[in-house]
Amino acid sequence: MLDLLHGADGVDRFDLAALPWWRICRVDAVAPGQGPVQSFLDELCKAFADQGHEVGRPISVAGAGKRAELDVLLVHIPVPAGPGSLLDRVVEQYPPLMVSLRRTGDVRGGVRNLVGVFEVDEPLAAAKHLEVVQLARVLMARVGAPKTLFVYPDPETGEILEATLCTMEGGHPSVTTDVVRDIRDRLVAAACATEVNDRLDRVPDSVPTASFEAAASPRVLVTAGRRMGRLGLLPPPHRVSDYVSVTMAAAYQRYLGIKGFSEGMMFVFDPDLQALVVTASGSFEVDKRDLRPEDVVVVDHQLDGGRLRLLEVGGAGQKGPSVEAWEVCSLMAAAPKIKVSKDAGGIWRPDPNGTVEVPSVRGGLHAHVGVDEADETLIESIAPDRALYPYGFGCGTDLMVDVAAATVRRSQAINDAADSRSYVRWQMLYHGEMALELWTPDVPDEPLTGLLDLFDPAGRAAIAFRTDHVDQPV
Repeated sequence: MLDLLHGADGVDRFDLAALPWWRICRVDAVAPGQGPVQSFLDELCKAFADQGHEVGRPISVAGAGKRAELDVLLVHIPVPAGPGSLLDRVVEQYPPLMVSLRRTGDVRGGVRNLVGVFEVDEPLAAAKHLEVVQLARVLMARVGAPKTLFVYPDPETGEILEATLCTMEGGHPSVTTDVVRDIRDRLVAAACATEVNDRLDRVPDSVPTASFEAAASPRVLVTAGRRMGRLGLLPPPHRVSDYVSVTMAAAYQRYLGIKGFSEGMMFVFDPDLQALVVTASGSFEVDKRDLRPEDVVVVDHQLDGGRLRLLEVGGAGQKGPSVEAWEVCSLMAAAPKIKVSKDAGGIWRPDPNGTVEVPSVRGGLHAHVGVDEADETLIESIAPDRALYPYGFGCGTDLMVDVAAATVRRSQAINDAADSRSYVRWQMLYHGEMALELWTPDVPDEPLTGLLDLFDPAGRAAIAFRTDHVDQPV
């Protein structure tokens, strides 16, 4: 369990440093001048140091002759005074901050978590979810910082009354109590999570073209993607040019290779291929509501030392998998194995006498929606383990991979043979849902059909979801 620290102000705080994944981070802040933001960042840097982190620009890596990587860099983005909203007053910063830092050599080792800090003149906690998400994403794109921190000072004293930390996935928890230490811990948690999308090995010619074309799973994902689009579970893809000018968008593509992104994903385990079939990454301009054959990829469902193996079809190069693929492989490995066999109609079904062994998870989906209610008689809902993982992590990180496996291990429907439910769901803190379909005698023949029936108002309507709101628990 997570230890509590008792502060002089009477507020109990989580002792983040007691968690097994916590580590010492390198942190710095850039905030020239004086004012509420500068004072807040000074306090924040002191709080980092108090927890044992290295504060200030790292000098060099021993013997390497180069600067070390920063885990967190906070950069104050001054907001010009004047009429209009925040979006009216913050202009594009060209080149993007991510590029200019590389050009100037200010951070030669790179920055893992670049945070743009903005002062706002009203609190955001009561603002609508989609409005905050849009505000944050536009400002991220305009200045070139993948995370934003909005701070709201008391107009009289300058004390920061609220801070809202926003991520690209759509998270935006607003903190009003013990603001400095809370934001410190959230940033440390983000810094302790390492991106895994470079842990990818391509295996050429590993799936014969004929086998891929004969497999049902690619067509299942196409059908599921279209239905998810109709239900509102998948929004349209986002292009960088949706948020910034054509010139700025071209800079992102030229210097960083970024064109856009899409939200959500789907996956199924294919017994014929003995592999996992997943949607391709949205960074390849994939519209998951209207998948083409090349937008579906095959991966080995067993991670190899944390690395994902992309099983290429025939001799053709393929797009990379959705970043959630690592999480899916991890949860598959955590699930018990069962046996299946193919019936006379060619449908794979659970069979204790079957000769093919598969993970007990048949397939699933990830969607950036909020769930207000779910019928526990049909689908198990697993609460986040906030004792071990008190804050959310981004998709495609090693700690989110760990969260997925740990959640499956806590599932009653997955691990208790006496539990007859065929579906499991959980909230991915701050930005969406993961929902699974299991191999049981009660699921429809086509994978994901029964799972999507639970989301469909015209179907079983067992899950009341919203596209305009995702809970942001502090």
